[in-house]
Amino acid sequence: MNPETTADTQKPVLTGRKMFAIFACFFGTIATADAFLITSAVRTWSGTEANSAYKAGQLYNSELARSQAQEARGWRLDPVALREADGSVRVSVELRHRNGAPLTGETVHASLERPTDKRGDRALDLTEAEPGTYAAVAHDLAPGQWDLVVDVVQDGERAYRRKTRVVLK
Repeated sequence: MNPETTADTQKPVLTGRKMFAIFACFFGTIATADAFLITSAVRTWSGTEANSAYKAGQLYNSELARSQAQEARGWRLDPVALREADGSVRVSVELRHRNGAPLTGETVHASLERPTDKRGDRALDLTEAEPGTYAAVAHDLAPGQWDLVVDVVQDGERAYRRKTRVVLK
């Protein structure tokens, strides 16, 4: 038996080239994953919530005044968004006075907005289906989380706003 071929004498040789290949594969994998994730993030990001933080700060006091006026009205707005059997989404809003009486004859607009991608937002004009209940139907909405933003408009100004997170299946 040749002593050079026994199991005890055969040891793997780790050369400089093998180490370089191991490091290149390891860091190449990391770099490839990072490049993929960065590219995906840049391609799918549609923008920010506010285009200018300075302008948003300047508008803060007017938004605060609108919020206080909205609270003073005492209206109750109950929005609902449900997926129908045909795949469309029915948006309905029940609008009531402080005393519970239906609020009729109002102009109601709604929008379904994606929290992370503004490119898929949909605007809806709701019509009064019955006293105090306004409704509209939206087609081709993807499943997932949406923000349902409902605005009641009086004299060309927003009198009431309600934003609700809904999950469409």
